[in-house]
Amino acid sequence: MGKHWLNRLLLSYLPIFTVITLVLLTITALSVSEMSRKASENANHVSVAHAMSFLDNALKSIDDMMLKEIQASNVLKQYYYPSADANSYHSVYEPSVLLRSLTSVIQTIRIDSIYLYRTADQAVLTANSLLTLDTFGDREFVEGVLAAYPTEVWSNARSYMEFTSQERGISVVSLVRKVPALSGGQGFVVVNIRTSDIAQLIGKMMDSGYSQVSLCDRKGVSLMDSRLPAAAASDGEGEKADSTDSSVSAVQSDYTGWHMQSRLHNMGIFMAITGYTKILLMIGMAVILMGTIAIVVVSRRNYRPIESILSRLKAVSPNDRRENEATPRGRNEFQLIEAALDDMMEQSSQYEARQKEEHLFRRRYFFQELMNGRPIKPHDWPDELSRLGLETSFSRLQAAVVELDRYGQFCRSYSHTDQDLLKYVISNVVSEITPPQKRQVWSEWLDGNRLAVLYRWTGEPEGEDAVYGSVARLCEWIAGNLKFTVTVGIGPQVTAIEQIGESYQGALEAVKYKTVIGTGRVISHAEISKWEPGESYGYLQQIRRLALAYRMGEDGWLEQFQGIACGIRSMLFSREDLASLANYLIYHLQREMMELSQELRDSWSTAAHEQLNGAVDQFETADELFIQLEEVLTGTAERIRQERESRTYHAIIQRVKDYIEQNYANPDLSLNYLSDIFGVNAKHVSQLFREEFGVKFSDYVIQVRVENAKRLLLESEQPVQDVAAKVGYLLPFSFIRVFKKVVGVTPGDYRKECG
Repeated sequence: MGKHWLNRLLLSYLPIFTVITLVLLTITALSVSEMSRKASENANHVSVAHAMSFLDNALKSIDDMMLKEIQASNVLKQYYYPSADANSYHSVYEPSVLLRSLTSVIQTIRIDSIYLYRTADQAVLTANSLLTLDTFGDREFVEGVLAAYPTEVWSNARSYMEFTSQERGISVVSLVRKVPALSGGQGFVVVNIRTSDIAQLIGKMMDSGYSQVSLCDRKGVSLMDSRLPAAAASDGEGEKADSTDSSVSAVQSDYTGWHMQSRLHNMGIFMAITGYTKILLMIGMAVILMGTIAIVVVSRRNYRPIESILSRLKAVSPNDRRENEATPRGRNEFQLIEAALDDMMEQSSQYEARQKEEHLFRRRYFFQELMNGRPIKPHDWPDELSRLGLETSFSRLQAAVVELDRYGQFCRSYSHTDQDLLKYVISNVVSEITPPQKRQVWSEWLDGNRLAVLYRWTGEPEGEDAVYGSVARLCEWIAGNLKFTVTVGIGPQVTAIEQIGESYQGALEAVKYKTVIGTGRVISHAEISKWEPGESYGYLQQIRRLALAYRMGEDGWLEQFQGIACGIRSMLFSREDLASLANYLIYHLQREMMELSQELRDSWSTAAHEQLNGAVDQFETADELFIQLEEVLTGTAERIRQERESRTYHAIIQRVKDYIEQNYANPDLSLNYLSDIFGVNAKHVSQLFREEFGVKFSDYVIQVRVENAKRLLLESEQPVQDVAAKVGYLLPFSFIRVFKKVVGVTPGDYRKECG
């Protein structure tokens, strides 16, 4: 099919397009120069801001270093708090050495000098000398600080001399810090930095042939001048940035109050082009206007066939569109236009669907940010909620968290579709059981197993636990109608939008203690405050003793385990805390059981270790965890006991163990001694004892003696020598050495710390 209509369009529009394009390209080329100028000015401003920020950070690092030294250095304290019998080495020499070391510390800006002023005797200590205030070259500055402590962190440029005999001073800026840091009652520390070093640093950073940099203090005195402040100030009050000159970029430091400005060179060409910018824009607008008129004239002539299509599209109803599509109409180009219009309409429908999905996503995202403590200003709250189609007024707010119990089992029992359906049911039930005339509910699933709920009172608020009854009915309904349960945590009521995150965190804290308090119920934030908070550290030593008793096959291990479980049940522990304690128990049991013989290790590994880890992974409450752990440990202990008793030498080794526990105070207790008593070879006794209990004979004797020594040290006031004799040590020195090796401290220190 010929495309003469297309050719006519091309011949109509191409000349107009070509003329407009050439003119706009010319204007664009000229405008690029203007953009380059602005880019240079922006780059110049960024460079100045970066240089000032770099200088501030360098000065702050020196400030932070001095604050740290003032607070933590014992050497400085020796100078400011000299004792009556202190010698000059500690109170003067060591501080002066410290000052020299601080000036030699590698910093971005080199410290020129540091001196310490002590208020008590008006003494000034520099890195080189100890002077009185009257003989100190910087006396005027010190007296100024004493008269009025500077409000600025760093001073303006000033002259500094250490000795009055110096002919001329050096230009510096100074940092003054009180000692102590808050009251300053003992004096202060002065740090001096040469302005020439600052000028050198800025010069290196801003070294460019395209700009000129200047840095002035708060009085306008140039810090880039190596002369003294008085000489520099005599040349003028510093350079001030010309607000009308766009080639000048100026920045003032919030930290020091100093001014930095940079002036670009060689801007003549850019400025010349800038002068003709308006003319160029007017020419461009004129060309565009003329081109527009030409296009309108040509378009009106070529618009007639398209107009017939548009009129037909307006006349065709959506129901008859498909029928009309089957009829060939016009040229091929117009059929493509029709197809494009159909595609656009289909895309519009898809866009509307996506808009709805995005609305739900924005609603959930806003809710999540709100619960996580996102700061929202009160005047922004109505706009945010109105955009999401929610009520804006409230008098009180309260958050709650609905958590699915046994979430792992829930995921295994239901498909993803069923899970989504059940979660939808729970969300609806939360809304339906809440009286709408009293409060409004906004709920979203923020996690796979947690539904966050926000209650909003629009009228007179109810009590602190107003939602307790509603969520209690929710728990009862789910337990009675579904095959799982939920636990609900309630946060405190709040009156401000900014406190919603606090209420939500309170609800999360309440629900995380369901492992101890119980599942399938309501837990308020006020309720957990009545419980004693759990302390894991107090059970670590008990767990280690339990693991040792379990390995030795002692009858009291089960009583120890039940005591630990009873103590944990009476305090607040989250699931993570309980899992951590259980893993700590499994770790020590594993380590202790690996000391036994191969047969007993195999019994432990195959029968207990995997089951214990499985119990930790799957438990929901503390009762479930301890019941499963007790069942596994009891069964394994019985099997290990049977294997031990089946051995021919078990009875003898058990008698040896009992004999040690009863006669540990005998200083002659040894392998040879027991060999004579029981008629067994000493080496054989050692080997059998190690295989039976996983510990060497000598280590077990030491263990029994040390445990009894600890008991005697805590229960009596007997001297260490008597305690050593009662646990089988003739020489107190040997007892002290062994006790410290096992316990970590000497017997005397142990009695002081634990008595």
